[in-house]
Amino acid sequence: MNYKLKSDNFQSGRLIAGNYLFTGQEFIKNGLVEIDDEGVVLALDSLGNPPAEKAGVEFYNGIICPGFVNAHCHLELSHMESKLPQKQGMSAFCKSIMQLRNHDVDKQQEAMSLADKLMDIEGIVAVADIANTEASIRIKKKSRLKYHTFVETFGLKPDLADDIFAKASLLKVAFEANGLRATITPHAPYSLSENLFRLTVDAGNSEGIVSIHNKESRDEVELFSKKQGAMRNLFGSEVDLFLNSNHNPMQRIINHIAPDARLLLVHNTFVNSDDLEQIDAQKTTLILCPASNLYIENRLPDIDLFDKYNMPIALGTDSLSSNTSLSILKEMKIIEAHFPNIGLQKLLRWATLNGARALQMDGDIGSFDLDKRPGITLLSNIDFKNMKLTDNAVSRKIV
Repeated sequence: MNYKLKSDNFQSGRLIAGNYLFTGQEFIKNGLVEIDDEGVVLALDSLGNPPAEKAGVEFYNGIICPGFVNAHCHLELSHMESKLPQKQGMSAFCKSIMQLRNHDVDKQQEAMSLADKLMDIEGIVAVADIANTEASIRIKKKSRLKYHTFVETFGLKPDLADDIFAKASLLKVAFEANGLRATITPHAPYSLSENLFRLTVDAGNSEGIVSIHNKESRDEVELFSKKQGAMRNLFGSEVDLFLNSNHNPMQRIINHIAPDARLLLVHNTFVNSDDLEQIDAQKTTLILCPASNLYIENRLPDIDLFDKYNMPIALGTDSLSSNTSLSILKEMKIIEAHFPNIGLQKLLRWATLNGARALQMDGDIGSFDLDKRPGITLLSNIDFKNMKLTDNAVSRKIV
């Protein structure tokens, strides 16, 4: 980390301090960050213990940290909040999504706009967002958040692969024409024909990043292992065309990823040690969306196991069709409650720097490195004695 920790390096910028400052990697007690008018980091310091008074310092009771990164979201589905049943499994969830695809365009825009604003207020600065249409372009153009849009493909009919990919390519161009980052990416190992899977992953490889839903449900595991179950019944015999040669969803993904491409595996609810043995941790990030996992499957990933394997982890929210809010703090609270061995320092790293690295945005956000512009989020109502979140913990963006 390229930090200046001497008070004589301050340059008359805005001085913001808290009980603790989280750099993106570690805590500084009574830490202070200096930023310029554009939010660029100029210097860091500690006010000492006990904290010395310093003229012009804005001191907050709580933890000052870089802005959060939501590493997996579906903004387009924001209008589906509270409309889908909980804990019914992935196949039932997918069926409900299909039935609710028809919607009022104005209501969809209103819901996306509100979701975007609430993420901003609660301290999120960047979002990895899945898109299937142009619907979110207008919101993203006006947003204060940094979006990386993953244009998603799915389809099991091999003869339609070229047409589906061509439409995705046009959608990607539409986002880019509006100054928005976009990459074509596959939905999941079970929802693409072999032809479409190859076309899509090759496109992601060429741009150096692929994001894919991975082992999210029991139904998916049963589909690949037994070629039967609720997901087989939902999609029909078309899935058999790739199941005959792909018995392991993880292997189907890994076999197609280029050596220099970054891989984002999303959800990982049923990932086990055998799967982790296959993953290259140097280029892979596990994106966890625990609130969504509980909403759909009523199960959480084995996060202690992921941590034991030193897997890079980042946090997402999924959509409001499978969550009650798009809050990264909420995701951290769930993990802390179920996996008490995962400390707050690690959770905050997952919420900030790891998310920025996963989206290849760490040159500008994710940590308080000099010359970055990461935003500043305040976490309040912290149990400082045990360095844990409380049920009443809240987050809000202050820069």
